[in-house]
Amino acid sequence: MLKKLFLLLICILFVCPATNASNGVVVEPDTIRIGLSQGVQKVEFSVSGSYQLVDSSANSVLSSVLKNDRWQVIKEDSRLLLFKNGSKVSSIYGPLQLLGNELEVGIASGGGSVINQSGEEELVILGADNNSISKHNLAGSEVLSASGRSTLNKTEGQNLIRIYNGESSARYRGDLEIRPDDQGLTVINELPFEEYIYSVLPSEMPSTWPAEALKAQAVAARSYSLAQLRSYSKYGFDLLASQTSQVYKGFDWENPATNSAVQATSGQIMTYRSQAVDAVFHSSSGGYTENSEDVWSNTVDYLRARPDPADQNDNHYNWSVTYTQEQLTNLINKVGYKFGRVSDLIEVERTSTGARVKRISFVGFDTGGNPLTEDIYNSNAVRTVLGLKSALFTLNKKFDDSQNLLEVTIQGNGWGHGLGMSQYGALGLAKQGYNYQDILKYYYTGVEISGSYGG
Repeated sequence: MLKKLFLLLICILFVCPATNASNGVVVEPDTIRIGLSQGVQKVEFSVSGSYQLVDSSANSVLSSVLKNDRWQVIKEDSRLLLFKNGSKVSSIYGPLQLLGNELEVGIASGGGSVINQSGEEELVILGADNNSISKHNLAGSEVLSASGRSTLNKTEGQNLIRIYNGESSARYRGDLEIRPDDQGLTVINELPFEEYIYSVLPSEMPSTWPAEALKAQAVAARSYSLAQLRSYSKYGFDLLASQTSQVYKGFDWENPATNSAVQATSGQIMTYRSQAVDAVFHSSSGGYTENSEDVWSNTVDYLRARPDPADQNDNHYNWSVTYTQEQLTNLINKVGYKFGRVSDLIEVERTSTGARVKRISFVGFDTGGNPLTEDIYNSNAVRTVLGLKSALFTLNKKFDDSQNLLEVTIQGNGWGHGLGMSQYGALGLAKQGYNYQDILKYYYTGVEISGSYGG
């Protein structure tokens, strides 16, 4: 790959056979490509650590990147214009890559080696047979280099990319690719798969929650990622950084507690019939999860309805929203219908648990004054069209003396689609003493939890 920086670690190692066995059948990739943004007009970045800019179309190195440099990329016609500290330095036609130099650390005696991949502060000690035998935290380590002995701090030597967005910025592990798209620029972050989960976990679940809940979320996030891998391959990446896939906020969002949960479950995924589980999850079930066909349309054997009493919380229960007749008309027309006026909102069908509204009818008149009725289903479409936190609700309607609808108040519980793991339910179960395997097997019917072979 690119040139490597060698350091000499002062230690004596006893090499022994690796004991990390795996019975998984799903391949976990070495890296994952995350689409940070699409159609942006300008990308600004700086780095810490050691990076080089590469014109991937010409397979040539454009420049080394220093930590004090501020770079900009702008699309002009079919070219990418590259600026450093405000001055134009290059114009290229192909994707631009910002690639980190790997850091490798050698040992003073004994067989094997010690490596540090992509600037990670955790060293992996390899035996002579190239199997991992132990890990060592880089922070506080004494090393020898050409300048003599020194102690490394948490981020020294760590490769991080800072991307600016106006007055704010965020740092990311791994490498960056900037490629032209129809509207502007697509920005892709490629990084080791497990390090991606480092950021997803605290982005999706509070780091202050119990360890067993965090571990359950780590395994669910890892499983979901593998099931959804390459969903956006036509755009050059695997998953989005938004809630459309899983929320990924980069290095600055990481937390020691959530990193520990990722490490404690490293490589573990859920499988069903030897396939990675599409482990969808949601914030709060409102007391019940649902069968997949009630929420979406297809039947998924491991997404089955469950009572969820452990989900009780103060954040997402007993919410309400009130819509006027005019607001209801606007809501249904936003999804493509042509109502002149909605005169009633009628619950037609509930899910198998009886908890959520599966089908609802908008009744009224079209723009020409003709009677019009449109059904919305399944339950996820119901909550989306009505702009609700959940489809677990009841209706309280108010009419005038002529039985014309004036307004409807919707009262409900929960937040999200109601499939798979409820995060607040996982919190409740963890507080009751259940471990992460128990939690996952409760919310995902018939799954197995296992390690996975490295890709």
